[in-house]
Amino acid sequence: MKKIILLIATALIFNCTVYAKSTNQSVLGKIEDSLYGYQYNNENDLTRLNRLEKTVYGVTSTNKSQNERIAKLKKDLAADLIGQEITPTEDTFADPSDSYKSLEPPKAASNVSYPAIDELEKQIFQKTFPKEDISVRLSNLEKKTFNKTYNDDLSTRVDRLKAEIRPPSLMDNAIAQSTNTFYDQDDIVPLGGDFHMNKYMQTDMFDYNSFNSRQNAMFQDNYGYKTDKKPKKASLSTVEKKLLNKKYEDDTMDNRLARIEQYMFGTVFDSEDQQTRINRISSAYNAQKSAGQYDSNKFARNMTTGVQIGMLILMVLACIL
Repeated sequence: MKKIILLIATALIFNCTVYAKSTNQSVLGKIEDSLYGYQYNNENDLTRLNRLEKTVYGVTSTNKSQNERIAKLKKDLAADLIGQEITPTEDTFADPSDSYKSLEPPKAASNVSYPAIDELEKQIFQKTFPKEDISVRLSNLEKKTFNKTYNDDLSTRVDRLKAEIRPPSLMDNAIAQSTNTFYDQDDIVPLGGDFHMNKYMQTDMFDYNSFNSRQNAMFQDNYGYKTDKKPKKASLSTVEKKLLNKKYEDDTMDNRLARIEQYMFGTVFDSEDQQTRINRISSAYNAQKSAGQYDSNKFARNMTTGVQIGMLILMVLACIL
């Protein structure tokens, strides 16, 4: 009987030892996996424990038992939670603004008057609705004015309606217009607004005829030289002959214009109509001729200047003598 009891006790002690060892190895494995991403299962518990303590604490606790040392690591590193999925208290990827609770505007008291809303309703509906909620009144005005409603604060919604409806009693003064960010005084679109043009404004085309007339007027100078030629446009054939030493009368108009433009301007204005391109070429060609004629009068201008200087010298000598 005593032998049987002794065998049972020995078996229990052995099982407890094996269980404790298995538990310790499981804890060490979890911690190693968390810190190193790898488990050193082929090493003994002491070697693994020393490595972990040096990693976590910087020193080993050799004055304590292995069970105490493992229990401390387990507590400090929360080893029981390693590998478990923890339900987050909030969405990790949520935008911070999503956590803000939208505050409903307080309902207006029934005895509060809104003169600005009254005036806007008079302009739109020809009557007022003082007994309705302020939000309902604004929504009705916005639907009628913009065909939509807005979720801004009450002040912003009122300013937007004022700027659009422009009741004289509210907006017919410089202060109200300058303080309202939605008031479009100089076609300036407020921040967040929709840009649109009331109408398409075509810019004035360059008047090449007037330019040619002014260029030809430069032929008349103060030295008595005057051209008898009337202002006229240079033909493409003339320009081709002068610049390219050849006429391309059998080629298409677009090719002829492109060839001259490339020679004169270094680029091709193929997106413009032919008449505009011809006028530009004629203006540039006449300007070149004007510069040439102006340079041809250089001798006469120099002679006139010399005569004037000589007369001044004679006048000075006459005064001295």
